[in-house]
Amino acid sequence: MFPIAMVVFSVFVAWKWGDWRNWQKYLPTIQYFIGCDMMYNLFTKNYSLWEYPHPPNILPNHLIINLFIMFVLYPSVMLVYLYHYPERKSVIKRILYMLMWIGIWSVCELGMITFKNCVYHHGWTYAWSIGFLCVMNPMLRLHHNRPLLAYILSVPIIMFLLIWFHVPVFK
Repeated sequence: MFPIAMVVFSVFVAWKWGDWRNWQKYLPTIQYFIGCDMMYNLFTKNYSLWEYPHPPNILPNHLIINLFIMFVLYPSVMLVYLYHYPERKSVIKRILYMLMWIGIWSVCELGMITFKNCVYHHGWTYAWSIGFLCVMNPMLRLHHNRPLLAYILSVPIIMFLLIWFHVPVFK
């Protein structure tokens, strides 16, 4: 139930504060975000670092829940996150903005793990999730401004995670 509530809330927030008129401006970063999550699911198909079990989730399985999150929550969040990013503000304000979003994502994940809507495997922990969020948020912003650089930097990040967690990609 928690993932559905998060998605419904994110749609409301995007409807209220997102930049719907200019959604095309954010589409490449939305696609990058979804694509990265799809790659995670492809690489870890038989070796999940986290999953959304049924039950307690209402949707029937991890794949359906993840697709629901990817195609509804991610676009909604990007319409708010990228639109309100303090582009011409001080570095401190930009860092605080990212920390605010890292905090929002962290609280949502804490709710998910508290209610057993998300479970970790193979050494992934809540601390790893927070660390990942500290990389993900700047990478999303970087992709919005300099997509090629974001793609180039994504490769070693992905390789590090696959190696560190011993993901059997070639099995």
